[in-house]
Amino acid sequence: MNIGVVTGINSSDPYVFYVRLNQEGGKPCHMLQIDDVVKVRFDYHPQGSLVYYGIVVEMKARWDFGPISGYEEELALKGLSPANPIFIATVMTTRMLKIVSGKILPDAPQVPPPPGAEVSIASEEEIDMALGFDELLQKNYAIPIGVFKNSRPAYADVRYILGENGAHINISGQSGVAAKTSYATFLVKSFLDTGNRLKEKNELMACLSRSRFIVFNVKGEGLLFLDKWSKEWKEKEEAETGRSWRRMYEALQMEAEPFKKVAFFAPKKSAKDEPWVNKRSQGVQVYGWDIVDIMKLGLFELFFDQEELEKNQNLQLAVMSVQEVLQSRFEDAILEAKRFCERNHIKIPNDPELIIRTAIANGFDVSTMARLPDGLDELIEMFDKDDDFKTKIAQEVQGKATIASLVRRLKAAKAVGFDLLWVRTSFLKFDASTSRRIDWDKPGQVTVIDISKLRTRPQSFVVGAVLLEVMRSREEKANQDPVFIFLDELNKYAPRFGGGPLSSIFRDIAERGRSFRVILIGAEQTASEVDYRIITQSSTTVVGRQKGAELAKPEYSHLTDEQKARAALLQQGEVIVDQPFMRIPITVRFPLPAWCTREDDAYVMSEQERRALEKRAYGGD
Repeated sequence: MNIGVVTGINSSDPYVFYVRLNQEGGKPCHMLQIDDVVKVRFDYHPQGSLVYYGIVVEMKARWDFGPISGYEEELALKGLSPANPIFIATVMTTRMLKIVSGKILPDAPQVPPPPGAEVSIASEEEIDMALGFDELLQKNYAIPIGVFKNSRPAYADVRYILGENGAHINISGQSGVAAKTSYATFLVKSFLDTGNRLKEKNELMACLSRSRFIVFNVKGEGLLFLDKWSKEWKEKEEAETGRSWRRMYEALQMEAEPFKKVAFFAPKKSAKDEPWVNKRSQGVQVYGWDIVDIMKLGLFELFFDQEELEKNQNLQLAVMSVQEVLQSRFEDAILEAKRFCERNHIKIPNDPELIIRTAIANGFDVSTMARLPDGLDELIEMFDKDDDFKTKIAQEVQGKATIASLVRRLKAAKAVGFDLLWVRTSFLKFDASTSRRIDWDKPGQVTVIDISKLRTRPQSFVVGAVLLEVMRSREEKANQDPVFIFLDELNKYAPRFGGGPLSSIFRDIAERGRSFRVILIGAEQTASEVDYRIITQSSTTVVGRQKGAELAKPEYSHLTDEQKARAALLQQGEVIVDQPFMRIPITVRFPLPAWCTREDDAYVMSEQERRALEKRAYGGD
């Protein structure tokens, strides 16, 4: 349908052109909407015919030969003065094609469409071509990321997600309005469903289906119910709103249901060796790290305030000295464990960690034989009772005040809850039934790690420990399956300035992670407060509703001025997505999650529903 012409009132270029709408009786024959896709075809000899597709990003209306005063406008409105209203659309080019001998070729010359060239609405079949989705669909690289206002699916390129061309996803927006967590879990569901649907088509989709997903629950207990139905979904399922959501899932070829393969972990309660949860009573396991984990992964410095370590060089030296002494003893413990296994005719594994854990499982007392602390209390006692330890620390650290300061900080670490995370070795014998390690490395599993009840520093410790373990596991082996890590409040753990060792871990993942298929899905209220090197490494950027003052920051320069204005008005369930293969960021909607993302939104299944579900599962009575 022809809707207007390329106007010469404004100057067009190959990337932005302007369309004056056709009118009858002073009214447009067809009123364009923001996000409509249009097409302009024109001859440009000797290159042949060119076809440009574009998205409408702005609509303006004004008087032609505009009056300069209210008096003249009144005359125009009464028909006493010659003036006509005109409507002009700003269009950003998304695809340039060349037609030669009836064949469509992608390498079109970049020239501006001439004034007077006819503009039409792109047909339903052309929209995928206009946005570059056709090639993704043909090669089975398309990942659904939402729908346009006309309910057509929008896609991202899996190669920019799994690290082939880029990796990492960043989501920013106002708290409680932008629905960052809901959209992040929606993407995780899309990755799983799409990977399973297309795993036979190519290796990238097969990798996606085998991905591991680690989700940190940073507030409340909402993400501890991802395997439960959403109460809001169930209440509105049969209403028109619910049917509309289900149609979205069908268009995206996703299953509108809770996650099936989920593992939940929480820290232990201070008095009892049971998970520290309030709302979820079943299916949650306790996590923690013993001295073997702390030494193997180099976690000791994460017990301290990261910003203070960065500023206080004396304290940093003291921490490094303790780390080195304990590391030396740890290596001695491995040698002693190896001799223990040889004396007792126990098969010796190849991995150093397995050597010591196998020895522990068979009676080797690592705390006595290797003089390693089995908790914060034991470490603090070593500064008084272990003469060899005190001597070695004193050789490195000049001044008793610094050592006393270090001991005070270790006592403070216990006071803020680190004793909930440093568990005794006896709890971590080489036995899966009693292990406190987070078992995240399973294909297709979503692992939810609750840190919401911990204080700030223990939270940072858990995040850093998990990230280090993930990176270590992927560095040691080639051709590993992808690991996605979702963390909200990213600015808290990787701030723009400072951050200490934890920020270094995030920068390492941002810059090297894609080589090992470790992908960070970070979310925050303000992208301007996150480490710049982490933000700039995200190949997929998502912006939810945001304040105008924040949108003025350089971190949002990938958005046009019109999109920045729109981002300040986005509704819940709407986001702007940008990926390198897209000529322009696109605005999409996503449906209400069918799974629970709020602790008070879990649907309680009736006995009748439960029996019906079991009957379907077992195929009969």
